[in-house]
Amino acid sequence: MGRIKAGSVIAALIALALVFGLAGCINVAPKPDPSVTPAPTAEPTPTPEPEETPMETAEATEAPEPGRTLAPGEALDAMGNVISGPDHYKRYLVFENIVVYEEEGDTFVDAIIVNRYSEPITCAVDIVYTEEDGTEIARARLQTRDGSYLLSLAPGDNVVLARILTDMTLTGLPYTIEFDKETEVKPLSESE
Repeated sequence: MGRIKAGSVIAALIALALVFGLAGCINVAPKPDPSVTPAPTAEPTPTPEPEETPMETAEATEAPEPGRTLAPGEALDAMGNVISGPDHYKRYLVFENIVVYEEEGDTFVDAIIVNRYSEPITCAVDIVYTEEDGTEIARARLQTRDGSYLLSLAPGDNVVLARILTDMTLTGLPYTIEFDKETEVKPLSESE
């Protein structure tokens, strides 16, 4: 009675292997029956795109028409657009997700600058709060995560931040984004 025959053990193992083997062959995924499944009654609505805060931006649309020759002194940027002047490269920078918040009595700004140019762009940018009469309330220079105030913005999303030194609450107040007039907005390759 204490002994189990080797043949019965082997038979039990074969039976278990067959059960597990058959279990893997069974497909239990639901299969909708087209005769019972109702047809969709409404078309899906597209998800809205997040809003951007463009600052003097333009799409890359100023390429010369085919067959047009450049005038003397005109040059093209890396995107094929005619360089229109000292503010030309600002068109490729878009400010998004600007968040102004207060923490422990200080005011901070977090934002993303999207560089839509094919090369890194260097610039310096301030966030400025003014009264209705134009009197400046507060100003802060945006900086990169490494603390640099001269922004070197790689193509794509770039996180910037600032600490605004003020004793008044700025959250909810209107602000403007200003490029530093002394720091030219230009590709990094032209800065060298």
